[in-house]
Amino acid sequence: MNRSRMRPGDGWVHVAGPVWEHAGGARVHIAGLVKLQGGRYLHANKWPECRDAERLIRVNGGNRKRGLMAWAMAHNA
Repeated sequence: MNRSRMRPGDGWVHVAGPVWEHAGGARVHIAGLVKLQGGRYLHANKWPECRDAERLIRVNGGNRKRGLMAWAMAHNA
């Protein structure tokens, strides 16, 4: 995977509480729910999706928010 896709990047704004939204349409809830631009949902606590989410959280220094943002961007591209 490209190193730039492992980082969340710019364009994220805080919506409310634990929810962040990207200018491209992706929405991330820190509990692990991701809504992609096309309306598809990803769950960071569901197998086998959790493998990719956990890997990107580790790549981002264990920061769950940044890891889930990077995961959303990797699927939204």
